[in-house]
Amino acid sequence: MCVRWGLIGVGDIANKRVASAIQNDPNSELVAVCRRSAAELNHFADQHEVAHRFTDTQELLGMSNLDAVYIATPVDCHLPQTIAAAKAGKHVLVEKPMALDSDECEQMIAACDQANVQLGVAYYRRFYPVVLRTQQLIESGALGRVLSINCVTGNPNRFPADDWRVVRSRGGGGPLMDIGSHRIDVFLQLMGDVKSVKASVVDSPDFEAEQAASVLVQFASGDHGVLQCYFGTVDAPDRLEIIGTDGRVSVEDLNAGKMTLHTASGVTHEDHPPADNLHAPLIEDFSAALKANRIPCVSGPIGKATSDVLQAAYNDAMGSDAMGSDAVGNHSIEEHQE
Repeated sequence: MCVRWGLIGVGDIANKRVASAIQNDPNSELVAVCRRSAAELNHFADQHEVAHRFTDTQELLGMSNLDAVYIATPVDCHLPQTIAAAKAGKHVLVEKPMALDSDECEQMIAACDQANVQLGVAYYRRFYPVVLRTQQLIESGALGRVLSINCVTGNPNRFPADDWRVVRSRGGGGPLMDIGSHRIDVFLQLMGDVKSVKASVVDSPDFEAEQAASVLVQFASGDHGVLQCYFGTVDAPDRLEIIGTDGRVSVEDLNAGKMTLHTASGVTHEDHPPADNLHAPLIEDFSAALKANRIPCVSGPIGKATSDVLQAAYNDAMGSDAMGSDAVGNHSIEEHQE
């Protein structure tokens, strides 16, 4: 079985990685693309040699020779486009963050369940060898009792006020939603269920969303995590650190995959680089899941678990009682990864 893909939204991420990840996967074929701008659509389709091109999503979804869609549009489009794809009988792999809030995630999961199609979310860092190696060290007890996980990340771009990434109604927030969501997902992968969330944000003088955010996560296991994320910083860190009673893992740049392991035996250095195309393992897993009729490794409920934490963080930072910092959906990794 070769999964025939449609790509909805052909902006930066689709051009840089998604299209080629689909085209280079032996179980996949990119058969159609969609973008509202005909000129940009045709440029993309010509560049990637895709025959079927549409400026209307419904026309793409109406194709009979289409099995799945990758949704690479702004966050506010994820819910309606996922529901439309599910109603058309297409499997869905949607960009992160999954949706604007937890309620939208629930609607997306329900629509795909009702239509009996698979739903995945593009948290591709779950496939990073350095993250999997860290997970193995934690689970083997090599680090002793784990006490904390810490991530610091930034994006040097200085977004204009009308960019969807910094308009709350379109992107859901700022750096916490856009780049912080990847790190929260890694938190959940490595540490499990969340008990409570506290957060603080720094407002931007240039746009509506926050410019920086700090999040403190208390896990059900008793340990905690700290995430700091930024937009518009000259330095764009991407650090991960796990501290345990018997060891410490530090990764200065997750996209490079170079790990330093500190234990009582001394200091060792390991090299676990990611795939050349960061999206490739995600596409490969989703296509393999459809072929084997199984749930993809990064399922809808896993995506929602991250959105639950994001919503709790924003609620706490904004002083909202709508959800409450202790009302985080408990979704263990084992529960949803089959």
